[in-house]
Amino acid sequence: MKRLLSIALLIVSGGLLAESPPTLRMPGQADRAIVPASLLGADRNDVKAEDGKGGAIVYGGAPLLAVLEKNGLDTKDMNAERKAAPAVVIATARDGYTVVFSVGELLLHRGDPRVYLVAEKAGSALPEKEGPVRLIAAGQRARSAYGLARIEVKYLADNPPARH
Repeated sequence: MKRLLSIALLIVSGGLLAESPPTLRMPGQADRAIVPASLLGADRNDVKAEDGKGGAIVYGGAPLLAVLEKNGLDTKDMNAERKAAPAVVIATARDGYTVVFSVGELLLHRGDPRVYLVAEKAGSALPEKEGPVRLIAAGQRARSAYGLARIEVKYLADNPPARH
């Protein structure tokens, strides 16, 4: 009985539970989880990142912009882009580490994405300290975040529609 109680306590305290997927917050929408499997479907990309020792590791995931657009970020025409121009994406890790990207910089690299949400490392699920989802900013190790807790889109201003 004591052993069963110890195991139950360990589970409740988080010792055996995998970390929860990060929450996506989009203005005007209910929060939702970014499920790792959703990053590994048809939009899956191989993402090479430096390992800090002169080598590279291949991760699997999807461009951050594609994930945001699938979840309601509108960038389809000029009025939508004008509305999104003052928007930023704030990515916060479980340890509080935070990085920020403008939607404009994500749009600038639509054809050659630089910012990804990944759920695989070398063909396997991410290690617990890194996952279940992490953010990789190609070529910017300081703007890459492990163990994401939340991704939030915020509008810093309200741009009027284009006038012709």
